[in-house]
Order: sequence, then structure tokens, then C-alpha cells
Amino acid sequence: MKSAVVLSFVTAALAALDPRGGCHGNNCNRAVTGTRDGLLPLASRSADCSSFLRTTVTPEPVTVTLTVDDEPTGAGKRGVLDVRAATVVPTAIPDYADNCVDAAEYATACSCFGVTGTVTTAPTPTVTVTTTYDYCDDL
Repeated sequence: MKSAVVLSFVTAALAALDPRGGCHGNNCNRAVTGTRDGLLPLASRSADCSSFLRTTVTPEPVTVTLTVDDEPTGAGKRGVLDVRAATVVPTAIPDYADNCVDAAEYATACSCFGVTGTVTTAPTPTVTVTTTYDYCDDL
């Protein structure tokens, strides 16, 4: 009797230490990590997971306004104006993983596949706006 109780506690403790977390056999995980016939090649599914877990951050664009003065002695004026940044996180689940209930479950299946998320930062975009001030208009 004692050994049965101890064995049940040991089993429960080992189950709690399962490093795979939500990587148990469900249909979503099978669609992403499975090896049965008819699935896309593992390399394709791994690439899909990498793409899905990639977050792209676009820094705030810098808008440069350049005012050109037609006056011979006039120098141009510059002003800098900031615009909001954007962060893109994919949410579209591939068709073969339609057993995944939502993006979170698909992301978990990708993590079980050994694919980790990445963050890429796009180059800072620069927008240049040029306006011409005609010196003769003031006369």
C-alpha cells in the first residue's frame, strides 16, 4: 500500500516536470510536427513556423520636410516630424494546421517542433517632403 502511494506521488511529480509543456499528442501538434504520409515535408513546416514566430518591428519613420526658397540668397529650411512605429506579428495559420484552434495553439505546436520566436527590426524609413516657396509670389 505504501509503495503504491509513493509511486503515485513520484508519477505525479515527474508529470509536473515534463519539459515539453503542451507538447502532448493532439491534432494540432500532429499536423505541425507529425511524420505520417501526406503531410508537407518537415522542412516546409519548420519554415512556416519560423515565419509565423517572427515579429517584425518597423521603427518610427522620420519625415524630413525641406522648404526650398527660390530667392537667390535664401537657404532651405528643414523640419523633422516623427510618425508612429509598427510591429507586425503574423496570425495566419497555414491550411495544413487547421486542427489548431487559434494562433496561440499553433505557436505552441511550433515551439514543440523546436522552433523559437525571433524579432527582426526593419531599417528606419525616411520620408522626404519638399515644398518650393516662390520668391516672386511675395511681391
